[in-house]
Amino acid sequence: MGKYGSFGGYDSTGRWRSEAWHMDGGANDEGYHDAYCYSCGVTTEHERDDCIPCTDRAINRRANTPREVAVPGSTGNYTVKIYPSGKKQCNCKGFKFRKTCTHLSKAN
Repeated sequence: MGKYGSFGGYDSTGRWRSEAWHMDGGANDEGYHDAYCYSCGVTTEHERDDCIPCTDRAINRRANTPREVAVPGSTGNYTVKIYPSGKKQCNCKGFKFRKTCTHLSKAN
């Protein structure tokens, strides 16, 4: 099988090169290459089959999405949203008017 697996081939000098080397056109940037991304609609940098800008947007979206926690209250369950910055918001009437409530301290 060899060091590079079964993919790859020989270059113009007769030396064995990996598949990543051929995808890069001889550059040494570890498998990154430009390809058309159908999600973005433009030619962007790719690593194997993954579009780098699309992957970065997905990671950023997951990191900035608030986490929702269900907290029991006296008249039912309430939802407390916890943002990555640490800010908390509750959907109860007390929070809407006073911007604070007992449910915030119960949410972890």
